[in-house]
Amino acid sequence: MSKPFLALWNDFPTAMREEYETWHTFEHVPERLTPPGIRAARRYAAFGATSDRYFTVYDLDDIAALEHPDYLDLVRHPTPWSSKMRQHFSSVLRLPTKCVASGGRGMGTHVLVQAYSVDRSHVGDSSTKLALVLQDLVSDGRILSYRVGLAEPNQKYEVFEQELQANTDMLNVVILAESSSRGGLEQVCPTIATAARDMLQPQASFRDGLFELLVSFHDGEVPTNRSQILASEKMRSRFTEASCEKATRPQNRKLPTS
Repeated sequence: MSKPFLALWNDFPTAMREEYETWHTFEHVPERLTPPGIRAARRYAAFGATSDRYFTVYDLDDIAALEHPDYLDLVRHPTPWSSKMRQHFSSVLRLPTKCVASGGRGMGTHVLVQAYSVDRSHVGDSSTKLALVLQDLVSDGRILSYRVGLAEPNQKYEVFEQELQANTDMLNVVILAESSSRGGLEQVCPTIATAARDMLQPQASFRDGLFELLVSFHDGEVPTNRSQILASEKMRSRFTEASCEKATRPQNRKLPTS
């Protein structure tokens, strides 16, 4: 059975896309791979006109890795750049998740991600039945791989407030289905959605989206010391200068009419 993973969704202003991508790639995710037990990360995106939606998944040795002092230090003592970027996050959903089923192999260019609230009294059996449907899609060559994970509601997170789930008799179910083809994944979306609805009988749907893979990281690719990862002043100044130029750029004005 696969190891736990952290599923994280967030929106970010499209106007700041280049800065977000640079910060997330060269500082934020490499920092997150320095604490023990956080092994890998992938960032996916669905780009929009005014706001981009991102999905990031972190592979963990154990969910306890998210309580390690080194990880908590990252959360509680952000870099100056991270402090700035946190102000622009929206629609954050963070689910530390225990993987209960997985199959297939390989990393796809696209992933379907769904998150539901499900009655915990039957979530075990229903997740197993759902996994059989996903395994059939792997066997038919319709998807590359999948994971099904369970997450407790209302898990503590110090950075962003998340809407509390009143009914703690529910569990959150996260489904990841990967493919090397967007079109192929779009074709199986209805099959997966129907199976999830019929078998899980969810009380609510938190997320349902198709994302494109942007970048993948592994812990062996980054330094183990956080201080060696801090983005350079030269890198950060690119965006400070761009903001200043935009603020001082003369605005086009209409001439008064006679």
